[in-house]
Amino acid sequence: MKKRAFPFRNKSTPRTRALKEAIVACLTRSSTAQQLEGYSPADWESVLWWLDISGTALYFFDRAQQLNVQDVIAPHVDEALMRRLQRNQIRIRSLHQEAATLASWFHGGRVAYAILKGETLTPDSVPNSSLRTQTDIDVLVARQNLTLAIHYVHRLGYKLYAKSGNTLEFRAGAPSLPDLNNIYSVHTQRALEVHLLADCNHESNLLTRRVSRSISGDDFETLSPPDILVQQALHLLKHLCGEHTRLSWVFEFWRHVQARRNDVHFWQQAQSIAHQEKNGNLAMGMAFWIATRMFGDIDLAEFPQWREDALPPRVRLWLERYVLDLLMSDTTGSKLYALLRVEIPCRPDELRSTNKILFPHYLPARLTTPTPNESARDQWERLKVERDFFLRRLHFHVTEGIRFGIEVARWKKALIRCGQ
Repeated sequence: MKKRAFPFRNKSTPRTRALKEAIVACLTRSSTAQQLEGYSPADWESVLWWLDISGTALYFFDRAQQLNVQDVIAPHVDEALMRRLQRNQIRIRSLHQEAATLASWFHGGRVAYAILKGETLTPDSVPNSSLRTQTDIDVLVARQNLTLAIHYVHRLGYKLYAKSGNTLEFRAGAPSLPDLNNIYSVHTQRALEVHLLADCNHESNLLTRRVSRSISGDDFETLSPPDILVQQALHLLKHLCGEHTRLSWVFEFWRHVQARRNDVHFWQQAQSIAHQEKNGNLAMGMAFWIATRMFGDIDLAEFPQWREDALPPRVRLWLERYVLDLLMSDTTGSKLYALLRVEIPCRPDELRSTNKILFPHYLPARLTTPTPNESARDQWERLKVERDFFLRRLHFHVTEGIRFGIEVARWKKALIRCGQ
């Protein structure tokens, strides 16, 4: 087993944060060439890790080419970004082909479905799907079609790996070692998630409102454009209530809003859909708050339910204190979300106590599985991977648990100062 191509944490320089902020500005403004000048190769090297884990590496590379400012990027970093793009183009083509095959089978079997995220975000949220970091295929399926849908998923070579709530995760291919390089490459193991509609009439409308689209020459059923926007906000909220949130999800939401800003009918539908979804208006309000802070003003005069002053005060305080630093951080996880979860109404199947967040009651899931006729050497290497992963998770729980313990006292004082 070869050595990983990427470290699990990057070394920052005194100017790393300033360069990150210049990169964020570059994503949305045209007059930022000077902001990217004057950084050393070490500065540029230090942001590669963050570009990868935030999902913005290829968005930034594409934007730099549009602005013709590649000459200010350290040459070896520019070359590394080019290699990422080349690998990701192959990866996205492979994912597209597999999704197209599954869609064709679903259509023939009359399975009610909709492909989620991925290529369906093009062109409103993503100018080119090869720029997006996509790790798997997501598909929404009507519960009554589940058995047939699983048959077709198995036919693609996938096997059930895990089930969580209304989501079934399938895996195919031989397991590969955790490596950041794999997010841009067609690696040996693939993942596919089947999301089931809950038994609620308003959620069933997601499939009732679905539309047929031709993407790269193949036909797919996708969510309606207003549904896609609201689901982007709900997806962001879900991850804000978890260990890690990608900046790219905020950027994609912001681009979608900008693309539809003059479409009155679109916004009428989006308001109706958000009102029907549990936490829909809250998710939209939080997504607008973050997108505005990161990428620029959004006119919300016609949407008072999504304005900053409509957010619950404690939720707004959490956003003000933590979210921007979390999005700009080099860490891949935090426990500060436990403070937010207390403020977000959730379904019974989503309940998880703060104690379980701070002190997990179970071991992390295995990353690898033994292969038939596994040699002693391969077994030793595989066990080393599991050991390293366990130690990293242990380190995360200890360090983030201590950080949470310190921050919770500050949080309580902040609530008192704000009269909460």
